[in-house]
Amino acid sequence: MNNKFIPFISVLMTISMIVFVTLQLYWIKELRVALNQDFSNKVYAALESSAQKAQQAELDKYLNVDYRNFAKNVTDSSNQPTQTYIQQNSDSANKSTLTFQKSIVESQNFPISQKGDTLKLTKLYTDEGILQFKKEPNSSEPLTAQISKDFSDNTFSLREFAKLNGTNLPIERRIDPVLLDSILKKELKLNGLDTKFGFAVMDKKNQPTKIVNSIYTDQKEKSNYTYPLFTDSKDQTLYTLALVFPRKDYTLAKNNLPMLLGTIMSLLTILGIYIISINYMMKQKKIAEVKTDFINNMSHEFKTPLATISVATDSLANDKIATNPEKVKYYSALIKQENFRMKKQVENVLNMSKLERNEVKLFLKETDVRALIQSITESFGLIVAQRNGTLTQEFNTTRYNFKVDEFHISNAIVNLLDNANKYSPETPEIKVKTRNEGNWYIIEISDKGMGMETDNKLRIFEKFFREETGNIHNVKGQGLGLSYVKKIIELHKGVVIVDSQKNVGSTFTIKLPMNH
Repeated sequence: MNNKFIPFISVLMTISMIVFVTLQLYWIKELRVALNQDFSNKVYAALESSAQKAQQAELDKYLNVDYRNFAKNVTDSSNQPTQTYIQQNSDSANKSTLTFQKSIVESQNFPISQKGDTLKLTKLYTDEGILQFKKEPNSSEPLTAQISKDFSDNTFSLREFAKLNGTNLPIERRIDPVLLDSILKKELKLNGLDTKFGFAVMDKKNQPTKIVNSIYTDQKEKSNYTYPLFTDSKDQTLYTLALVFPRKDYTLAKNNLPMLLGTIMSLLTILGIYIISINYMMKQKKIAEVKTDFINNMSHEFKTPLATISVATDSLANDKIATNPEKVKYYSALIKQENFRMKKQVENVLNMSKLERNEVKLFLKETDVRALIQSITESFGLIVAQRNGTLTQEFNTTRYNFKVDEFHISNAIVNLLDNANKYSPETPEIKVKTRNEGNWYIIEISDKGMGMETDNKLRIFEKFFREETGNIHNVKGQGLGLSYVKKIIELHKGVVIVDSQKNVGSTFTIKLPMNH
């Protein structure tokens, strides 16, 4: 991929990702709204059923407990004057209007003397109204037939009188809180809501009555759901049933967990792919830039020795120089030196290539590591001396014989020494120290060069990375040396650590295990 297209593609991917995430968030928002609406519908369905059952419980108590004799006397007596007028009108919406008038007379004899005289007391109860009913779908039975029996045996009137009676009673006498709690639990479960709830019966002023549980008291400031519980003879609400759900959000999430998890996982997956893709493209762009820099560097590194070799070869072809043994020796040595320099550069590239493919195999053998380091430093000291620098040695080890790969360890140490030399702008001052720490053999190579920034300390072991000196790379190299050092030391089960301060110097510490 051409590098100039990467920013353009990145922008397009970013815009697409923003649009996708926005749509996903909008969908999640709409889903939440829909889930809340579904929750509300289920709650109101449960409230309606619970209110009806609470009303029926009050009626049953009125007819079967509080006034069972009154109901029995009325329904069993044929002498009680009653009058019923029923008129039904139907409309196109399958609704019927029922007009009724009902009277119940209760007669009682009270003794007024010892002679057996009595006073007959008559109580008249009457009620009238208009009711609207909706026919059940697919029902073939006339509406009047469904309630005709109630009217004929006075059950309907008794129910209406029970309702009228309840309007004059305090709420705690109309409904038992334990019974109400049981009804609500059952109806909520039937509607798919098995969760913690608080309830209260509210008066006309929307204040909790004595019928309230502790959960509602603690959570009353939260949004609640209400439904009429008891009404008066004119269908005006006397009491309202209120519910509150302290774990509503948890319940919604739990009941819709597969859908929510699927949505969130999809969103995270797409975001992850986006981040990985952008990161990959940026890395590819960086690698392309690094490779270009590497090729330019290599070209420069080869250009100089090749030019030197070319000049030396031309000089050897000169008759005057060809007849001078000293000149011939000098130019031959120069050609050999520059050829060795190019060979070393090629070897660095090939070694890194092998390391990348895990093709490097160590040939470990028992080695006098102190003597090996001494030999390396003495040879490299000649290079440092050409810049009027110093390379000092300090060997403090008592144990130095263990298994290493001499070739690769030597190359690693040479790379560190070469790095210390190159990044010492003035006269190099390099120190090599060794010591024992338990089962570790410690090698320290320090300099008083330019040092490096803290951020770069984490990157210097990356392949192709090179510390900049100013605005340009003015130090020769390919950025492979330290990467090679790290990999070789790690293959020996060791570690390499760097400590550096800008304009103060750097110290590279190699720790090699002596028992591996």
